[in-house]
Amino acid sequence: MLTGFVSFLDDRLADRGVRGLLDSALGILAFGGVLGAAIGSTGVKAAGLTTTALYVLGILVILARRHVTLRRQVQEHEALLARYPDLIHEKYGPLWRIDRWEEELDIAQNGDTTGSITVHAVAQEEELWFVRLRIGPRWDQPIRMRRKVRVRVGSVETDGVGGTRYRHTSTWLPDGRLDIVVHFTHPPLRRGDGVGLRLDVDWPGKAAPLMRFGEPDEFIMRMVNPLVYAGYRVVLPAGLRARCDPIGLHGGVDRFTLTTSTAGGGRPVVHLQAHDIPADRRFGMRLDLK
Repeated sequence: MLTGFVSFLDDRLADRGVRGLLDSALGILAFGGVLGAAIGSTGVKAAGLTTTALYVLGILVILARRHVTLRRQVQEHEALLARYPDLIHEKYGPLWRIDRWEEELDIAQNGDTTGSITVHAVAQEEELWFVRLRIGPRWDQPIRMRRKVRVRVGSVETDGVGGTRYRHTSTWLPDGRLDIVVHFTHPPLRRGDGVGLRLDVDWPGKAAPLMRFGEPDEFIMRMVNPLVYAGYRVVLPAGLRARCDPIGLHGGVDRFTLTTSTAGGGRPVVHLQAHDIPADRRFGMRLDLK
């Protein structure tokens, strides 16, 4: 009986929408109240309330079921969309290059992070409709934490100009990184055009290994093209002391600096700056707490 009732409501939802069903539920409740007042029967009132409760319960069941279905469909579509840049890259080679990557990360005591990434990319084909970026922690986060990650993508603002948002799509990779595709639609970039992108990222639990589990953490990157400049600035909670080592960078060979300092409020800051990094070089820094 309940299955048939839910099927009936599902058909009604397709025809009238959620608001139409809720209006019907309120109508049933009002009619039951008027009829109960006219007849003076509590049984009529109770029947009206029971019918309305079943009606609303049926709506909730349908909406929950549709929510699960839609989420699965969205995840499948995102995975397909993320696959196309790989196919295009395999066929035509790199469509863009990234010259500069500057990242700032503010870490809270519980390992939650907020920060920004500023990227300068250059189109290497006649038309460039998208740029793909991949970011993420160095550990496999639970799904419940991934769902809380928020990313905003816009142009770089300079002297009050810029800062408008770009449309982007994203999907999770098997290694726990977030694959972000930034779309250029009006118009696409032309060969040689450069674009400055800024990503503002709220990432709960990203630095949990360092802050919660007491383990050293790595902050690294790798580009498929030579990188003119890379900067990575990490701000830690006050009262801590940080140790750091470079990764993939060698003194006397590579142009880089790795420094520690103190920001306002006594917060430790670790800052890596590197120049002229070859393609496919895995580099960055390793942090530990004293």
